[in-house]
Amino acid sequence: MIIGKMINKAEIAKLIPHSGNMVLIDEVSSWNETEIFCRSNTHRSLDNPLRANQQLSALNLIEYGAQAVAIHGGLLDSSKAGFLAAIRNAQLFVQRIDQLNSELIIHATATIQTDSGVIYQLHLSDTQQQTLLTAQATIIHP
Repeated sequence: MIIGKMINKAEIAKLIPHSGNMVLIDEVSSWNETEIFCRSNTHRSLDNPLRANQQLSALNLIEYGAQAVAIHGGLLDSSKAGFLAAIRNAQLFVQRIDQLNSELIIHATATIQTDSGVIYQLHLSDTQQQTLLTAQATIIHP
């Protein structure tokens, strides 16, 4: 099992199609062929581009998970484009994330990998080990 090195925000920005404040992940803590662990504090930022009415809904955790999956895909094979096709079985355990005082932990595990796509299990929590979101993300490779 290959374990990748920690990756900072500048390196992350090269792996995903977002830029500036829309890069929501602060760092990749660790990764291997099947999983990635990321951290973020951007949910507390007043200039987070996903804020609406000065709040950040927990629904936006899906974007945090999607970015972790995109980073993972870029680390494994940057030549292969992937598109988020579906989010299934999403369960939110909080209503807002802008009020959380601790860092977000984003964990994605690839449970099925084929040439045409990947299915990931997402688990987002905070550093207090409070589960915030669980979901399944389907990525397709056209």
